[in-house]
Amino acid sequence: MVSLMKTVFLGIIQGVSEILPISSSVNLYFFSHFFRIDTFSFSLKIALHIGSLFGILLFFRKEMREILRGIFFKKNISDSYFWPLVFGTIPVVILGFTARNFVREFNSPKIMGILSITFGILLVVFDKASSTTKGRDRKPISIFKSFIIGCFQSISIFPGISRLGICITASRMLGLDRNRAIRFSMLLAIPSILGSLVLELVESHSKYQGFPLISKEYLLGTLTTMIIGLIAIWPCIKYMEKNGFVLLMIYRIIIGLTICFV
Repeated sequence: MVSLMKTVFLGIIQGVSEILPISSSVNLYFFSHFFRIDTFSFSLKIALHIGSLFGILLFFRKEMREILRGIFFKKNISDSYFWPLVFGTIPVVILGFTARNFVREFNSPKIMGILSITFGILLVVFDKASSTTKGRDRKPISIFKSFIIGCFQSISIFPGISRLGICITASRMLGLDRNRAIRFSMLLAIPSILGSLVLELVESHSKYQGFPLISKEYLLGTLTTMIIGLIAIWPCIKYMEKNGFVLLMIYRIIIGLTICFV
């Protein structure tokens, strides 16, 4: 079993890397190997992702409240993120169901490193190439744009790409300003992480004839990830909105090269 201190450490890594376009899977792999942490269990992986989900839900509680109010009380649902999130999630659900086993063939350190580098560069290229809208665009994101962003998001099931990174890349390519691109991409994490968790749990149940047991390590991992994510999400959004993604690209390149050649 991973010790409690190591669980906290992994929770910190997950909490930060899930809300930055740097790929949490790459960072968990890199830091667990660099600090010689034994391979952590499937159950801990689930616990860390649940923590990320809770943290994002708490941060975007206002948007979630508006969506739920629209669904149950039929009020202003067209003005909320409901339909953009629905159409942005459809592609990743389809690919997640149909290509899950195929993707496992690409789950190697070298491929993760290459994808981290490649898509880190693409993020900066499309961000720099996109015209930044003056002021804040308050109009709802169109169904067409949200679906295209969702199509890009679907390839993030390959480890190393970064779900947040590819969503921001697609959003900037489609002309969204940085703030809208970042916030919508983070909101898309909610149904995506939830769907991934459901698939993982269903697969676990069929393979092991049961669900992962709750333990103090897993609860600690969930709590640590949630708290760190909730603390870091606002300054991370403000940093990316103001400064862009060049430093994050450099970080991805360094991590990717290290994984490939060390």
